[in-house]
Amino acid sequence: MNGSELLHDAGVLVEKGWCQGAEARDARGTETNVVAPDAAAWSLLGALQATTAADPSTGLQDIGDALAALAELIMDPSLANWNDSEARTKLEVLSVLKHAEVLALEQLMYYEISEN
Repeated sequence: MNGSELLHDAGVLVEKGWCQGAEARDARGTETNVVAPDAAAWSLLGALQATTAADPSTGLQDIGDALAALAELIMDPSLANWNDSEARTKLEVLSVLKHAEVLALEQLMYYEISEN
């Protein structure tokens, strides 16, 4: 899974359910593990963790590419702090993930062109 795909899949999870104050929550709002079967909502960081854990082919370079794309858009050095901002909305998180997905894809295409 490349960085763009990782960001896309994280966005799919956040679309299903988004939370603050924990990396993941169940349907009752209780904090749970990001890969728990009862997880129903994820923070930005939790969605990235769950997506990475779900695909063993995800490498450090893929994670680095995804995080580099997010760093272009989020000035807060902590994804958890950014996600948990009182004014933050699910729509903002989804928007950042979508924009980061495009940035990571552009970077991947640049690398592929450069190699040929």
